[in-house]
Amino acid sequence: MDSNSVQALIQALKEMTIEMTKRLSIMEEEELVTFVDRRQEIVHAMEKYRTSLTEEDKQEIGLILDMDGPILKRMNKLKDEAGSWMEKKGNIRIQQNAYQRAYSVDSLFIDHRK
Repeated sequence: MDSNSVQALIQALKEMTIEMTKRLSIMEEEELVTFVDRRQEIVHAMEKYRTSLTEEDKQEIGLILDMDGPILKRMNKLKDEAGSWMEKKGNIRIQQNAYQRAYSVDSLFIDHRK
C-alpha cells in the first residue's frame, strides 16, 4: 500500500472539487459531465486503498463530500432547465401540428373551368 498514492488521489479530488465549486455559477453541462467522469476515475482508483484509509483520509474525503451539495444543486438546475426546454419544444410542435392540420384536413380545392 502506497500512502502517497492515496494522498495524491485525495488531493487531486479535493483540488478538482474546490475548482468546480468556484466556477459553479458559470459551469455548463459539458464541463459538469467532464468533472463527474474524472471524479469517477479517481474514486475508482481509490477503491483498492479502501481498507487501508486512515482516519485523516476519511475526514478529508468527508470534507470533499460536504462540497457536493452546491454541485448537485447546479446539476439539478441544469436538468430542470433542459426539461423545461424540452417541454416547451414539445408544446410548440403540438401547436404547429394542430395549426397545420386544421388547414389541410378541412380545406378543399375547387378548379372552375371556363
